[in-house]
Amino acid sequence: MSRIATALIVLAMAAAAPAHAQQSEMENLQAGGDALLANHRETTQYSIDRATQALQARDYKTARRFAAGVVRADPKRIESWKLLGAAQIGLQDWSGARRSYTSAVRITPGDPESRSGLGVAMAYLNDPKVQEQLTWLTAKVAACTSNCASLTRLKVEVESAITAAARGT
Repeated sequence: MSRIATALIVLAMAAAAPAHAQQSEMENLQAGGDALLANHRETTQYSIDRATQALQARDYKTARRFAAGVVRADPKRIESWKLLGAAQIGLQDWSGARRSYTSAVRITPGDPESRSGLGVAMAYLNDPKVQEQLTWLTAKVAACTSNCASLTRLKVEVESAITAAARGT
């Protein structure tokens, strides 16, 4: 029996309990809610893991499917937007990637990966606002004092996308 079905049975039993069992009923409701929340977290993590594995295998359609499920389940989770954006970039769905990374930037404006992904998508869409993302990343690299390799790599990704888009590749 699935965890959801078990939780629903617990909730139904709690609702049918007599009034003198109110304390127990509240405990049962809490336990049922906890079981549903645990199941949600487990399902979300499974989808994140599957999306990540699919991205590593360059199976962008599968990655998009799992990441989109996480976005629907938890739209405030930046990790899911970045996974979805990465899958969309892999599929060359530049408009979709721009929407996903825009959502990620709205959630966490200071996230360099989101800014870089947004910049790459904008570059391939020939969006002049790509320069804003590149300027932001350039400033972060200039202010960086240690462990700057990942920031530099993200900046170079945007610069490379701008060059490739200009060449039409």
